[in-house]
Amino acid sequence: MSGSRAAHARNLVGPLIRSTYRINVHGGENLPRHGSVLVLCDWNNIAAPSVLKSGLSRPLHVWAAGPAGLPGPLMSVTGDLAMPEGRPGIPVVSNVVELLERGEAVVAIGVTDIGYVLARSGAPVITARVQAPATKRPTDPPARKSEITVTMGVPHDLPERFVGARPAIGVTRAAGEWARQRLVDEVSSE
Repeated sequence: MSGSRAAHARNLVGPLIRSTYRINVHGGENLPRHGSVLVLCDWNNIAAPSVLKSGLSRPLHVWAAGPAGLPGPLMSVTGDLAMPEGRPGIPVVSNVVELLERGEAVVAIGVTDIGYVLARSGAPVITARVQAPATKRPTDPPARKSEITVTMGVPHDLPERFVGARPAIGVTRAAGEWARQRLVDEVSSE
């Protein structure tokens, strides 16, 4: 899986999404232009992967579960990874670690294995908060011409105590909680 798929998806789908929604990005300069980074997004909607890919300036791979991961196998065409429902997602998590080790940017939406991925990759974390109109269900995209605001937080380096080639369960849980707290802190600082 290469970064070129993510770049092609952004370049081909981006203009369509930007013509469908009014996307505003604040703090976009906080997203590093190069190197691995795990972006934690708080908006689990079917439109989230497309909005983030078209709104941010860097090619992104999306790692999603729940409504954002609904396209499932179709997501692989764009270099994205959907967590399988009802069975372990070990190959998907391994692919995310490989992407981060190669210096790619990955957006995590609604996934629970963040601690393991961070402990294996040592990637820095940045938050993406999305303000969008409410929909009846998260599987419904926002109405056309809706204004969607993406606010990027500042990058946080993963503390060294969490990094390891074979992380223990306690370490992965602590790393996941550390990452979750970054997202909560960014949301509550508003």
